[in-house]
Amino acid sequence: MLPETPDRAPNTPNEWGILVILSFFFGLFLVVELAHEFSIEKLSVPFFLISWVMLLVIHEAGHALMAGLVGWRVERIAIGCGRVRTERRILGVPVEFRTLPLSGWVLPRPLDLRAPRLKQCLIYAAGPGIELLLVALIALFLGGDRLLAASADPAVIATQSFCAAAVFGALFNLLPFPHRTEKGVSWSDGLGMILCWRTSDEAYRKWRDGEESAAEP
Repeated sequence: MLPETPDRAPNTPNEWGILVILSFFFGLFLVVELAHEFSIEKLSVPFFLISWVMLLVIHEAGHALMAGLVGWRVERIAIGCGRVRTERRILGVPVEFRTLPLSGWVLPRPLDLRAPRLKQCLIYAAGPGIELLLVALIALFLGGDRLLAASADPAVIATQSFCAAAVFGALFNLLPFPHRTEKGVSWSDGLGMILCWRTSDEAYRKWRDGEESAAEP
């Protein structure tokens, strides 16, 4: 998603306690379910969760790559939400790795005012677009029948789980909905693709000049 203000991290003992307890019981139930009458097909659950984290990185990279392609500067990328755990510079861009790998954001900035709405729409679309592109390439390589067929091969199950997570994540992000963060309202990729066309030229000028952090509807 982009642009977005970072989510607030749990900052009280009660909030952290609830987070730890819920995470513990989720992990416990997952282990118990996998161990009970184990079958190779049950590996799809951990494979899906692992794929979600991988796709989070790919999704945000898609936004950032498209921003670079259309001539916008990427000022910051966040992987995950909550408290920043570590920060690295990757290809000159500050990348934050946060506590919970559930969502992320990219903060781009226009460098010119040539077709800014089209460029912002393309940046929004690139996140879910790169996920769907990967699924299409995998289906082309493996064949659609094999990708959808039941299998006892862990490699195939992992690939199927990856594709399922990619399709789910892409379609979810394409739903047009707002969501509230600590510092205001942000847009899903789908809503951003719609509302960016209503952003004024003045808002883009202020965004380019650093007077605003993002173009608002």
